[in-house]
Amino acid sequence: CNINKAVKSGSNQLVVRLTCGLEGVTDQDVASLDWQVSVEANNGCPERGDMRRAFIRKPQYAFGWDWGPRIATCGIGSATISVYDRVAVRSVMFSTTSIAQGSARVRVNAQIESLLPISTQDGTVEVTLSLDGKIAASAVRADVLLLSGINFIDFDLEVTAPALWQPNGYGAQPLYDLQVKANATGVEAVGRPMKVGIRTVELDTTRLDSVNRRFALKVNGAPVMCKGGNWIPSDSIYARVTGEKYAALVSEAKEANFTMLRIWGGGLYENDCFYELCDRAGILIWQDFMFGCSLVPDHREDFRALVEKELDYQTKRLGSHASIGLLCGNNENQWMLQKWFLKNSEFGGLVAYNHIAPQAVHRNCPHVPYWSSSPYGGADPNDNNVGDRHHWGDCMMNSDMEKRITPEEYDKVQSRFVSEYGYPGPCPKSSIEQYFGGQPIDRAAEVWDLHNNTFEKRTVAAGIAKHYVEAAGLSLEQYLLYASQVQALMLGYSLEAIRNGAECWGSLFWMYNDCWGETGWTIVDYYLRRKPSYYAVKRAFAPVKLILREQDGLAHLTAHNDTSLAVALDIEYGYMGFDGTLCHSKTAHVTLPPHSKTAALSFEAGGDDKQGLWFARAGGLDTAILRRLPFRELQAKPCALAVSNAMDADGDLLFDITAQGYAHAVHFAFGDGIKLSDEYFDLLGGETRRIRAYGAA
Repeated sequence: CNINKAVKSGSNQLVVRLTCGLEGVTDQDVASLDWQVSVEANNGCPERGDMRRAFIRKPQYAFGWDWGPRIATCGIGSATISVYDRVAVRSVMFSTTSIAQGSARVRVNAQIESLLPISTQDGTVEVTLSLDGKIAASAVRADVLLLSGINFIDFDLEVTAPALWQPNGYGAQPLYDLQVKANATGVEAVGRPMKVGIRTVELDTTRLDSVNRRFALKVNGAPVMCKGGNWIPSDSIYARVTGEKYAALVSEAKEANFTMLRIWGGGLYENDCFYELCDRAGILIWQDFMFGCSLVPDHREDFRALVEKELDYQTKRLGSHASIGLLCGNNENQWMLQKWFLKNSEFGGLVAYNHIAPQAVHRNCPHVPYWSSSPYGGADPNDNNVGDRHHWGDCMMNSDMEKRITPEEYDKVQSRFVSEYGYPGPCPKSSIEQYFGGQPIDRAAEVWDLHNNTFEKRTVAAGIAKHYVEAAGLSLEQYLLYASQVQALMLGYSLEAIRNGAECWGSLFWMYNDCWGETGWTIVDYYLRRKPSYYAVKRAFAPVKLILREQDGLAHLTAHNDTSLAVALDIEYGYMGFDGTLCHSKTAHVTLPPHSKTAALSFEAGGDDKQGLWFARAGGLDTAILRRLPFRELQAKPCALAVSNAMDADGDLLFDITAQGYAHAVHFAFGDGIKLSDEYFDLLGGETRRIRAYGAA
């Protein structure tokens, strides 16, 4: 709004007064949605959740979720005032229209506002695209007659020898500087400096057969394996998330070989700096619009008008980022609408997702793919054959506990793209000490219960008992070690299994980061400490990866190459005893094409399940291991580990670790301040792994 009439000469104070918004919503309002709003009372948290939230356009998680507290009074994050004279650059949209051999065509759509309400004025609009200080393309529209209000000025530019932006692990992320200037009657307005990437993105939904369609993002024409996690706001009080915290989380995702983060629809549209960090890191963004687990009142004209303004603003703000790979209507609302659809086929969210959202995307950023919901596709919104899927009911949310805690259940996944599923685990002890505020840690205390995810309370103990030891009577340290290892096992194995699907192009686990300290879904906790599961996920997402699975008495090796170059491997495979004795092995040479999943080889998986393991390995890659029994049933014995070749490498500590026999979950007591290139990994007898401890020389 224009504040000219409100400001005075000298000091001014900007006051924003907010309520939580719920006081204006009645039971009658919620009844108009047939009470179809998810609340946490169903998950054992009656103090969290509020059905009235569906009527309030603020982050829905603030009302409480299974993984976060109720802080319904949280308001806006920041407010700014901008000053203009005669002319303003209101918005700029950048897109890549085509990439050919040796050149690229890009488009810049600028909205220039003339602030003279009833007069025209003469103007000039200039656009410059540069890389590393050198101009790559530029254009000037001189002597433009600017009409009162918004003027649309479009530029089509050619960039020769373009430096293409690629996702993490697929290539580099060069970012061009884009600058738009407007001059009217001697007054210059400079648009916000922008960093943009030259790249195309498309959603491939081509037919595979009579019932199946592909669901794959293509960047610069090549399919991308979307590996990553679901992102929620990084603090329950979201205004206090700093640029440093954003930077740390994006950096950790990049190191863990992520190619995608899904911004979950119950959170918020993140700060500009978050998207800029993802641009630089090569992390693609699946951006939900902020509707989650609820029908919404788009039968009301005032609500529809608010949604139109919101989506118009956000599509203009986000559409130029190289990292934005897909815009999505909501989280799980079509899934809910399936139940409600026959009662009212006109509203409940259908106007918002089927009309308002796609129109906003097409109007403001048509180069970004739009998807109606998550999950969505096929006759059933959670179909395996079309679109993306939330893989909860088959495993972690299954009423059969054995299915929750058995990693091999994920070998049955038949989805085209898994965008949500997970398994919980605890924080490091130092984080628990932090949210206990210096008080003794008591697992029977109310503080523990408040910071303990609803879905932990039976599942984690059962997982410990299946894979390691009986859970009753464990010390805190034992509980943390075993519970963490089960989470690492479940996430690492499942991400491999999902990735192994011949036509599956997405594996996004729930969830990457946290809004407060808790035993929960994440691999990096609220205090930015890595859980052991972080390393399991990092290994599962390696750009070149060997995955070994058993079927009908045969061990089948799939080799994955996400890079843009062919990879030649000499693969050793066979069976090894826990004492390090190599019972039998062979070698095969395999060449992996770029962007490929290759059925590399198969061999007979004969041998004693309790005395050894089947393996496949190639120089420089993690060894693929086939283990057919839970760890607690293996007859492995403690083995010696040897450290060698320790050296200072520019302030980091490099060292080798070698196992005499099979060693499970090898880890080091460096403490919170030191991060490692790898930890909690397995070694076969005689194997050596080089470890980098950052800043630990």
